[in-house]
Formats: sequence, structure tokens, C-alpha cells
Amino acid sequence: MLCGVQGSGKTTLYRDRFLATHVRVSMDLLRTRARETAFLSLCLETRQPFVVDNTNPTVADRARYVAPAREAGFRVIGYVVEVDAAVAAARNAARAGRARIPDSGLRGTTARFIRPAPDEGFDELWHATAGPEGWRIEPLLTSGRLF
Repeated sequence: MLCGVQGSGKTTLYRDRFLATHVRVSMDLLRTRARETAFLSLCLETRQPFVVDNTNPTVADRARYVAPAREAGFRVIGYVVEVDAAVAAARNAARAGRARIPDSGLRGTTARFIRPAPDEGFDELWHATAGPEGWRIEPLLTSGRLF
């Protein structure tokens, strides 16, 4: 599961790392929750490896994929794809048509974003950033609430 704001590089990470081995579950492609649910169910039933390529900013957003995947016996691996806010905004501004979201949408996702945590049901969590030499992928450091 990929998690990050619009323009962070989630789809690029999918293309670079998973295109040859996993199908892509994405609202950008499927357009409706009904289609997404049907496609996800097919992946689970047929044991087809898949990557969820959505922003997935909240625990509730991620739970709609984590719980069914775990119940079907899949290992659930999350990637937080991060980029500087100005870079994400510039990437979004360069998009055309439906691919470009309003700036308020980008700000809203950023404001709602909660880093995934192991207790959500993830088997592994990774932090991914794109750099000039390719992807840097490291274990995601998580901590509980301080107060």
C-alpha cells in the first residue's frame, strides 16, 4: 500500500518497483469505490499480488484495504512516499486535466495525513523518497504518542 499526498511520487514508485509483478488498484484508474471494491475482491480471491496506489491519508482509509488483505492471507506492506510540499505542489500544477487536483485538495490531504503505524495491521512499513540517484527506501520509524 502506497501512502502520500498527491504529487509525492506514489505512481512513479509503483512503475519503478512493482509494475512487472503487481496489478495497480487506484481510484485514478477505477474512478468509483464500487469498481475498486470489485477489482480488489478479484485480486484477493485469485491471490493476485496488488499495490494500492491512493493517498491513503488516514487509518480509516487504509483499513479498507488492510483488513481484507490480512483476512485473505496477504502480507501487508506499507510505503510512505514523501516529498517536500513545494515539490508536490509543483508536480500537481504541471498535471493536466483530471490528473490535476485543486490546490485545496492537496492542502486537505496534507492536513489529514497520519503516518501509518504497525498496529494498523501492517507487516512492514517503509519510507520512500525519490532522489537524483533513484529511490531511497528505508524502514519507517514510528513511535507512539508522546502525551
